[in-house]
Amino acid sequence: MEAAERSSRGYFTEVAGRWDELRAEYFTEEMRDDAIRRADLSPGDTVADVGTGTGFVIRGLAPLVARVIGFDESPEMLSVARRNLAGATNVELIESPGNRLPLPDGHLDAVFANMYLHHVENPPAALAEMARTLKAGGTLVVTDADEHDQAWMREAMADRWLGFKREDVRSWLTEAGLVNVVVDCAKGRCCPRNKDGERLSLGVFIAIGTKPR
Repeated sequence: MEAAERSSRGYFTEVAGRWDELRAEYFTEEMRDDAIRRADLSPGDTVADVGTGTGFVIRGLAPLVARVIGFDESPEMLSVARRNLAGATNVELIESPGNRLPLPDGHLDAVFANMYLHHVENPPAALAEMARTLKAGGTLVVTDADEHDQAWMREAMADRWLGFKREDVRSWLTEAGLVNVVVDCAKGRCCPRNKDGERLSLGVFIAIGTKPR
């Protein structure tokens, strides 16, 4: 486990300075904005982005809500995020692993996790931790890759998981105590280049669940 964690941290340390360019192959503004739209946010909401990276999702969230908290365990990625979000006065960035969020129970109106889950050791536990921080009626929105067979991504991108089966994600959200769970196709696809320079087209899902009132 520790070796895998070091590998993930090392990867994001290496790519932090060019992540904004790289991420365009993996997820787009269309995907982000559709996920945000589905959360049905209100102007007074406090929301979080887990695994925020360089703040791509936060850039879409900040104009819509009262407060956004971004969590990431890579100080290098957060350093870029601070530059990217320098003009946003309602954003707080915190260095923290996503499976131990420094927030009380029932604190947030919504939690987002974009292309984060496949980097964590224990996805069900990570989802349960996000659900813990939601207020009654709050929404969890996860976008990530469908299960695939591109094993080279484990080493090249420090991926722990080669995507996920949608039925597993649905079960994990239900086990985390969420209701009205929907797992659907996200807008767009994940299109990285493999080691031979060939561009792939991987499916991406959006999973949404609500904390019971």
